[in-house]
Amino acid sequence: MRFPEGFVWGVSTSSYQIEGGAPDDGRGRSIWDTYCATPGKVANGDTGEVACDHYHRYAEDLDLMRDLGAKVYRFSIMWPRVFPEGGGALNAKGLDFYDRIVDGLLERGMRAWPCLYHWDLPQALQDRGGWANRDIAGWFAEYTAVVAKRLGDRVENWVTFNEPSVSAWVGYEEGRHAPGLTDPRAAVRAAHHLNLAHGRAVAVLRDLTPRAGVGTVVPIHKARPLPQFKERDGHLAALFEDKWNGVFLDPIYRGRYPDSVVERFAEHVRDGDLEEIHRPIDFLGVNHYFPSYIKACPNGAWPFMHADPPLYFRRTEMNWAIDGHAFYEVLKIVQERCGNPPVYVTENGGAFIDVVGADGRVDDQDRIAYYREYLAGLQRAVSEGADVRGFMPWSLLDNFEWAHGYGKRFGLVHVDYRTQKRTPKASFDFMREVIAANALPGI
Repeated sequence: MRFPEGFVWGVSTSSYQIEGGAPDDGRGRSIWDTYCATPGKVANGDTGEVACDHYHRYAEDLDLMRDLGAKVYRFSIMWPRVFPEGGGALNAKGLDFYDRIVDGLLERGMRAWPCLYHWDLPQALQDRGGWANRDIAGWFAEYTAVVAKRLGDRVENWVTFNEPSVSAWVGYEEGRHAPGLTDPRAAVRAAHHLNLAHGRAVAVLRDLTPRAGVGTVVPIHKARPLPQFKERDGHLAALFEDKWNGVFLDPIYRGRYPDSVVERFAEHVRDGDLEEIHRPIDFLGVNHYFPSYIKACPNGAWPFMHADPPLYFRRTEMNWAIDGHAFYEVLKIVQERCGNPPVYVTENGGAFIDVVGADGRVDDQDRIAYYREYLAGLQRAVSEGADVRGFMPWSLLDNFEWAHGYGKRFGLVHVDYRTQKRTPKASFDFMREVIAANALPGI
């Protein structure tokens, strides 16, 4: 599979899902620690307290990335590991850990793409309202400045947020993620404050690390009504895309909220907010896994809800439809909605049942087939002018999969959670071959 010259290959992870080390070196409590401790919220009562023990095994994991052929690593920084209370006293040992990550990447010929927020908000800030409190935009800017001053001399690209839509809609409206609220109005406030915090962080990063690129990561959805209700619910698909895509893309690229949702946001937007959010960025990170099927929900906070995909689709263990054409469609959505910005695919992958064979190998052919189909969709979008510049599969390691606990595996590397043994899967070998076939001398 051939990709454009200079195409960047990497890999992605997130802090709470892999680090563990919860009681170590002064880390503070996050909203996911609290959520996991709430009975019935996470499958099997699982927590991220140990996870993949990346906090202690990071060097082994960086070696795996190097062996894969990855040239960039998008990882996230755990805010409560740096500031246990969200602000105030700095936890030097926590920031030292990310210093070691960045240096370890450089030593192995890779580049650091830190993400400042991947859902693990300090619980101390949630106690003050979390993302529903407008003050959080300032708190996030202060945290950003401290991290940028420490790591900025060695960072190539910064990511402000991973999937702010999930933080707002799933965490504050649906309650399926931390902090587990079901308050639609608070979710809208949270969405606006996440956007405002992004804009302020961009300003901080431009000031402190002017040579680094700055971007954000949004999960782009292609919405479809169920086939039997295509005519009736077609307009709902457009509203779904405005909620999930437009609320976080349009303020950045167009300086406004979509017309279909602007009334919901009007009471939260103050003079100057949209100008702050509308600051130019250097790239957009796109996460995508599946097409989103929806159906009418007349009495809900929004007039639609998620629906199971039609039965004719092959599915992952998450019950997500496998459809590489949808990947092509979302890349075209970005091309058209955002003016064809530089795009890096920062997450894409599938959860499957992975069995360690008698020979010690994991022959995950389903995952390989998934990647073949989705990479083909990416190639088609590029051939039609989409400015896609890189691909980072999700994920390097099997890990804590949020409310699903440890029951769903996405990794290129199998993790035995009892022994912490890492075993590269057949998909690791496949991705290594794809990367090697597209590598350029000196890259």
